[in-house]
Amino acid sequence: MDELKALLDNLKESRSLNSDAALARLLDVKPQTMSNWRKGHNLPDTVACARIAEAAGVPLARVLGIVGEARAISREEKAVWRRLAAAAAVVLMAGIGGTGATSSAKAINVDDSMTYETFKSIHYGSIVQFVRRARQLIQHWMSPCPTVAT
Repeated sequence: MDELKALLDNLKESRSLNSDAALARLLDVKPQTMSNWRKGHNLPDTVACARIAEAAGVPLARVLGIVGEARAISREEKAVWRRLAAAAAVVLMAGIGGTGATSSAKAINVDDSMTYETFKSIHYGSIVQFVRRARQLIQHWMSPCPTVAT
């Protein structure tokens, strides 16, 4: 849930919106819906996730992963959604998936999103660190999921 709030906050800041009501208008939802997302009373549906992803310039899989993890009940299901969100973030950081907002962070973090131009300007040592972390995430993502008892 905190990741969804952070995503909404980043979107609001990047668009220079001064209220959640303005953010709700941007996403074509009612202000009460935005308030319910913030309070954790409900979560965005898939259409709202697509609007958030487009407005924020992040892959839809990332937003769906964040919302899916927040909605999931079991630890195993949360892990699957987390993998989806992490994989989308790796694709975005590699400059393949979308036009995310630029990041001024000094270290590369899987939650950062950046444009290709920002990615090119990063110090070589940071790129090596990024590649190692991306490799770890991809290996984790490709590992078998725990079985879920039905």
